[in-house]
Amino acid sequence: MSLQKKILHLYPNPSSPFRGQNSIAVKNPKYILTMTILLTGGTGKTATRLATLLRAANIPFLLASRRGPATAPKGYPAVKFDWTDETTWKTPFDHASFQAVYMMEPQVPQPWVPMIKFIDFARERGVKRYVLCAGTTAAIGKDGMGRVWEHYIRHDLDFCVLRPPWFMDNLTQPGLAYTIGQLNQISTACRDGLIPFVSVDDIADVAFRALTVEKSYNRDFRISGPELLTYDDIAAQLSTALGRKIEHVRVDGEVRYQTLVRAGVPEYTARFIADIELKTAEGGEAGLGDGVEKVTGHPPKSFAEFVEENKSVWAKA
Repeated sequence: MSLQKKILHLYPNPSSPFRGQNSIAVKNPKYILTMTILLTGGTGKTATRLATLLRAANIPFLLASRRGPATAPKGYPAVKFDWTDETTWKTPFDHASFQAVYMMEPQVPQPWVPMIKFIDFARERGVKRYVLCAGTTAAIGKDGMGRVWEHYIRHDLDFCVLRPPWFMDNLTQPGLAYTIGQLNQISTACRDGLIPFVSVDDIADVAFRALTVEKSYNRDFRISGPELLTYDDIAAQLSTALGRKIEHVRVDGEVRYQTLVRAGVPEYTARFIADIELKTAEGGEAGLGDGVEKVTGHPPKSFAEFVEENKSVWAKA
């Protein structure tokens, strides 16, 4: 079955969404459903959750990532797409027309350069709306995702910029799941920095609405969890839930960087993580946002709820 036929097979009637047990309740929804939605970072945490919401709502989508179908969830349409290889950019457009694109920052130096170039590429092919998952420190025109944000405004595009802090779900990824589950520890350079950890479920929920509502938001949303927590607090909550002592091990920035590199993390990404943790230690993440409730109508998930849902991930072998 061709990819185009696969999309049509999955979504035979996209003009009649929100039926059955998987319907998503939204107040007075008006949705754009004329074309497919392209999800970059297609195998990442937010894009795969977002794809699940779109599928439940019967809205066509296409996942785009460097490994394409090889790592996509079973049955989800996907293509190979690499921000650093412009020859792959046309591949999604060979299979569908797109109304909107969900954009995730690639872990490469000066990521805004290929992202801006791709926006222009997509504009020429009729894409009208862009939803960007940035970070809390993003600001219009600032190096990083602020450059992408500025480009949306300069070209009068429909857009929404999501500014989440650290993901709760990082703790369930293989590296941290192992150190928590088997070594009973979390190592960071965050010291006593406060963080409003947010669930990927909430980010995806906001992104879903930003991509599909009839009238584009054309603004940013600070998306956060409901509370400010240190990594000491995280370790304490995990200890209580798991019934054993979980320790937050404090390290300096250079040690953190070197540890990540030795674990196989690319140098650019390792430096990015270490720098973010040092900024967090200085209070860079100490603020709450109301984006989840403002957009979705429900409060964000608490860390306690997240731990209860995922306790089995950190169980001792």
